[in-house]
Amino acid sequence: MQVRIEEVSPVEKKLLVEVPWETVSQKLDTSYRELGKGVALKGFRKGKVPRPVLEQVYGQRVHAEVAYELVRESFYRANAEHKLAAVAEPRVEEAAPIKKGQPFTFKAIIEVRGEVTPKDYKGLKIERRKLAIDDKAVDDAIQQLVREHTELRPIEGRDKTAARDIVGLSVTGTIGEHQINQPQFAVDLDDEEREPVPGIRKALTGLPLETKDLHLELEIPADHKDEQIRGRKAILNVTILEARAKDVPALDDEFAKDTGKADTLAGLKAAVRKELEDAEHDVINREARENALRELIKANQIPVASTLIDRAVEMQYQRLRQMLGMPPERGNTGLSDDLRDKMRPAGADEVRGQLLLEAIADKEKLAVSDDELTKHIETTAKARNTPPAKLRAEWQRDGRLDGVTYGLRQDKVLSYLVDNAKVTEVDKLTERGTPVPGAPSHGEPGHVHGPDCDH
Repeated sequence: MQVRIEEVSPVEKKLLVEVPWETVSQKLDTSYRELGKGVALKGFRKGKVPRPVLEQVYGQRVHAEVAYELVRESFYRANAEHKLAAVAEPRVEEAAPIKKGQPFTFKAIIEVRGEVTPKDYKGLKIERRKLAIDDKAVDDAIQQLVREHTELRPIEGRDKTAARDIVGLSVTGTIGEHQINQPQFAVDLDDEEREPVPGIRKALTGLPLETKDLHLELEIPADHKDEQIRGRKAILNVTILEARAKDVPALDDEFAKDTGKADTLAGLKAAVRKELEDAEHDVINREARENALRELIKANQIPVASTLIDRAVEMQYQRLRQMLGMPPERGNTGLSDDLRDKMRPAGADEVRGQLLLEAIADKEKLAVSDDELTKHIETTAKARNTPPAKLRAEWQRDGRLDGVTYGLRQDKVLSYLVDNAKVTEVDKLTERGTPVPGAPSHGEPGHVHGPDCDH
């Protein structure tokens, strides 16, 4: 087989291939032999149809099938021998018909990854937010702990609802043009933030516990946060099904011990602040990596094969559906041409980012050690409450271990970029970061949407 390669663009090459007649003849012989085994024509026994007859009846089909096989086999051989790094099947531009005694020739375009030579990746100018956890954030977190440790007890010693009760209701009626039919609905009389209808907490406070078919009319303010009901009138029929009193723990040392986080209230506040700072630190680090990748891509607008962009767009679309709680699509997706075109720039940058990170990892010899992989598996297994050995075996069985390693490697490169960047500490970022291939996701630290990812 003779192959000549011409460069069309940094990510496209043209193959000019000539397959000798001997190879073509062998392929034809094999095809006619296999075809003849199962063909039954009038006047001939099954498997006994002469080849000239087969050529006359099936010649066009056989030639097309043989040509297809020759193109595929030639492509795979050329891709391996010349290390082309093709990313898609060849697109045949021209193919000569198969003729006896003549070589088979064809011309095809193939898309390739292309050579990636990253530049200016040290000294990237990025911003990083300062770590700042105010007292209100700590107080809010403490109050959340209080809510989690609050118990609901049967009401004793009174026959009316009070401000700190939770009331179970049956509600029917209308809010504006909207019909309401809630056979079981709970309202926390002490929670203004989650009040379902403005004024309903006040209306339900001080009612007899046996209240049935109470008629309520409530005017919803014109500036209410929910635009679907703002300025409308709620006409409701309410029956109390059950009421419970909240037993709210006191904020003292005993409460701190009950949380299991500290022995004193002061210690609890310190522990909660540390948790908030650790979580915020992770967010700040992720933002810094996003900023570094965004600046890297700006400085390296390398060409990207169209096929890789299309795949990235499909993956982005499926991830978006997953975020919205929609089931994955199979076969023809609902991704319209218009939406696809809008997503292509982001898809191209996602591919650029992955290619650049791989090239930097190779150049700087950044790799994931066995210990690092083991530590990641142990961390993920702990978060999933499963034995590390079981998780490793599961990933290995499902072919995901290489994808996890790939993700950890890209995350290491992102950290390398940040460590070597010119960082400006700011109170607030001036530009929102771009989602990065190395950003943790799906509950797995360091997860990457890479070529070995299964979602």
